[in-house]
Amino acid sequence: MKRVLIYKRYERFWHWTQAALILLLALTGFEVHGVYHLFGYEQAVLFHRNLAWAFIILIVFTQFWNLTTGEWRQYIPSTKMLKAQIEYYITGIFRHAPHPTRKTVYNKFNPLQRLTYLGLRILIIPVVVFSGLLYMYYVYIVNHGAIHDLGPIAYLHTAGAFLLLGFVIGHVYLTTTGHRPLSAIKAMITGWEEMSDEDAEIALEENLKVALIESRKGISGRGSIEKEGMFEHAFEDVVEKLGIDTESTRLREKLLKSNVGYFRINKDGNYEEVNDVWLNLYKCVDKNSVIGSHVTKDRTPEGKEKIMKLVNRVLSGETITGERVERVCKDGSIGYHTVSAAPYYDKDGNIIGVEGFIMDITAQVEAEKALEKKIASGDKNDDFYKMMKSSKEVGYYRIDKDGFYQDVNDTYVKLYKYDSKDEIIGKHYSLSRTKEDFEALKKSFERVLKGETIPFGITRRYCKDGSIGYHHITMTPVYENGKIVGVEGFIVDKTDKKLAEEELKASGQV
Repeated sequence: MKRVLIYKRYERFWHWTQAALILLLALTGFEVHGVYHLFGYEQAVLFHRNLAWAFIILIVFTQFWNLTTGEWRQYIPSTKMLKAQIEYYITGIFRHAPHPTRKTVYNKFNPLQRLTYLGLRILIIPVVVFSGLLYMYYVYIVNHGAIHDLGPIAYLHTAGAFLLLGFVIGHVYLTTTGHRPLSAIKAMITGWEEMSDEDAEIALEENLKVALIESRKGISGRGSIEKEGMFEHAFEDVVEKLGIDTESTRLREKLLKSNVGYFRINKDGNYEEVNDVWLNLYKCVDKNSVIGSHVTKDRTPEGKEKIMKLVNRVLSGETITGERVERVCKDGSIGYHTVSAAPYYDKDGNIIGVEGFIMDITAQVEAEKALEKKIASGDKNDDFYKMMKSSKEVGYYRIDKDGFYQDVNDTYVKLYKYDSKDEIIGKHYSLSRTKEDFEALKKSFERVLKGETIPFGITRRYCKDGSIGYHHITMTPVYENGKIVGVEGFIVDKTDKKLAEEELKASGQV
């Protein structure tokens, strides 16, 4: 078990203050209705009135806090996993089924809670508050002729109070369904939620994702001189601010093994920082051998010229995305990657360096070269098919003239998250496409059937599990006896590249 900081200070303050006020309002309200005698009627009315004003003030401050901190997004309703959540509360709890949703600091409420809390905020509490104000100032309103009967107001206020009290009782019961009966209550007192190792890891990844997107200066570089690298800084920032109560070395290792290589170089073109992914792509093991070296190190003559042109463009204030670059790795092998970069600045706004991402495209480039060789050599080329069949990074497909899959390799199956080729072979290529995506792909398909080769393009895919991915797709005609009988090509996953570039765009630099 690990402890993750989920609830902020003010969040805990208003939660317990609201709970206390609701219970005290119920206590004094029932006495006003004559259910029992505790304070005396006049004193109960006075207490109830003062508590009501305290409740209204708390609501105003809390709504302001929600709006200014962005916490209002927690209450946006969603039907995703709603059925599973209801089934969990009805039967799953009693058979110890796993919870269908995960809790993080940016997603504290499950879909059923979101709907319940939204109803509480826009219906039940407004009814109780406004009917209470009408109740409180009934005499004033009667004197102005607006209302002549207290009965409907009293019934409405009482009904709202019972609904609010019912919510509190249900809420208290559901707090006992955590890892331990009192763990949820303890979490709302301390702010720290007890989670399994897996749930804590998911919470950290969610926090990191939001931190990286919100830390736009970590990409553009303004004011980032003292950072030890965007990923490392974001990790430490999340651990410090959101609190992962563990060493988390395994989680850090997982983060640094993502598919995005990070680099930062100074104005003279010397490396100041790289992450582990960058080192892996260059097949280096020692960061110290890289830091301080020039960006033209380990390049072909053409590569040196190109990389310096890109660096100079960024140092002049430009942001670049998706530029193809060749690299010479430490073991002498050649690799290819795209680079997206932006300038970073000192506190006075002067450009003092470049930082950005690199994404490996070696498999794609090799597949493109094999395809070019195949096209140049005629109808068939065994090297191309052998490469496509065995490739673990490039997905191969062949579609007949009517648009039905004839063959795919294992990587294609994996990218679409299917279990076997049998789920794809014989299906139409419109499989897992939106109407708009299908129309765009159909036009490309028709162009290829007329003899055109489409060597490069990016498209969206909808996987079997409902997730969305992005890939580059190459399409070329398939010939038999000089006639076009279908389309074949390959796809290379670009999901991480797409997300990284979207972060750059979100920074306002693109």
